[in-house]
Amino acid sequence: MSALTKIENAGFKVFMNGENLGITPAKDLTLPQREFLKSHKAEIITELSTYQKIINWLASIHETDPAIIDETIQSGKTDPETLSYFLQRADGIAKPH
Repeated sequence: MSALTKIENAGFKVFMNGENLGITPAKDLTLPQREFLKSHKAEIITELSTYQKIINWLASIHETDPAIIDETIQSGKTDPETLSYFLQRADGIAKPH
C-alpha cells in the first residue's frame, strides 16, 4: 500500500498546495501521522504528480466528468498495469511550449 493510500484510508484528503503538501482535515492528524507524512513526503508528492499527469491527459481529451476522473485515478491506484496504460496516454499529449 502506498503512503498516499495509507493516509487517505485514515480519512484524509492529500493534495498539492504549490510545492507543499496540503491535507484536510489537518487538525485531526495525530503526531504519528504527522511524522509519517514528513518521512514519506517525497513519495506522496511523486504519486500526486503522477495522478495529476493523468488528470491533465483526461482534460486534454475533454473528459470533465468528476466520477469518471475519480474512477480512472482509483483504478490506477489499485492496478499497476492500468496506471501504466494511463501514464502512456498522458505522456503522449502535447507539451506546452
